[in-house]
Amino acid sequence: MTRTFVWPLLAALLAGCGPAISPNLTRQAGPPVNFAELAAQPENFQGRTVVLGGEVMSVKPKNGGSLLMVDQRPLDAQLRPVEKSASGGSLAVASDRWLAPDAYVPKRKVTVAGVVQGRLNGAPLIKARQIYLWEHPFKLIAVPPAWYNYDHVMEYWYTPPYFDPWRPSPR
Repeated sequence: MTRTFVWPLLAALLAGCGPAISPNLTRQAGPPVNFAELAAQPENFQGRTVVLGGEVMSVKPKNGGSLLMVDQRPLDAQLRPVEKSASGGSLAVASDRWLAPDAYVPKRKVTVAGVVQGRLNGAPLIKARQIYLWEHPFKLIAVPPAWYNYDHVMEYWYTPPYFDPWRPSPR
């Protein structure tokens, strides 16, 4: 009984620890590419697999797929775009699949593995092989005191972490 419960639980926990980009694509990409060199002369890197990331600027439908514009940022060891780092410039990512505009919202972090195709509107064009969209950072939003008429008892009910009628009263 215990073994039948432990192994699926362990497998589920380990599945959540996977990398953003598949190890096979990471190996194909090889050492990281200097984005300044790539942006200056993408023709020199044409056909090479690269792993890049940044913040979503926009996503538009194009020829049955999507065109994703990304504000490039350096990546950390987990291939996540570094918070509050300087922009390297813009990057165009062509995807064969449709990317939902309500998921790919501006300022959301994204990591892309793909093949350099050339240039599009002055930005390097990457043909996406894998796109990893990072989760939104979880933030608690305070409720304005006017919503609960500045009553200290009601403040307990309306402020984060969430409204919970079953939580005991502070009194």
